[in-house]
Amino acid sequence: MSEPLLLALDTATRRASVAVCRGTRLLAQGSREVTTHSEGLLALIDETLRQAGVTVHQLELFVCGSGPGSFTGLRIGMATVKGLCLATSRPLVTLSSLWALALALTDGPAVELPPGQLVAAVIDARRDEIYVGLFRDGVLLGPPTVCGPTELARLVQPPEPVVLVGDGARAYRERLPPSAVVVPDDRHRIDARHFARPAMQRVAAGALDDPAAAVPLYIRPTDARLPSTPQDRRDAGP
Repeated sequence: MSEPLLLALDTATRRASVAVCRGTRLLAQGSREVTTHSEGLLALIDETLRQAGVTVHQLELFVCGSGPGSFTGLRIGMATVKGLCLATSRPLVTLSSLWALALALTDGPAVELPPGQLVAAVIDARRDEIYVGLFRDGVLLGPPTVCGPTELARLVQPPEPVVLVGDGARAYRERLPPSAVVVPDDRHRIDARHFARPAMQRVAAGALDDPAAAVPLYIRPTDARLPSTPQDRRDAGP
């Protein structure tokens, strides 16, 4: 049986990422820095589909980064992909956005990692917090969590070396111990194409998500108050 034609997207950060793949093989990808994902996500999807030479009705699977990350961004991304699933009657796989960060170190032009290397994928949660997921050999070791830079610094203390990736690692690099290894700056962005491999594993296991029941992975409670200052509005994210 041929591998499915899939569209993957992620809106956990201010950078929207979309990829069209045949199984794990990348056909086209696109990204855009946005103020709010409602401004251009559908246009970015259309552009990426045209680049791949396919239509939305030819797609056989949708894959969505579920977070953690920007609450508004995650809601927009999840609502968009659920609408596409409904319009095309295609299945859905949701994956932690941290997975795409961790797999960026081993997919494509890979960073040299020894077998069993512990990787911390870290997204800046703002307000002096970060979202963290621990991975070993491309496997998520437990539920992602939210913590402060001090807790992250303790997490990456010896004896076991930890490689860090993500904008949260870059933002708090100066507060990490000297033993922490932070990957080069070009690896800290989320690229939706890295969802393809774990999505294919989920498909093989028959572990698909119900589009009607799928929800973002927020981890911490949403902040219901309206931002009242310019700094609050910046912290609230896209």
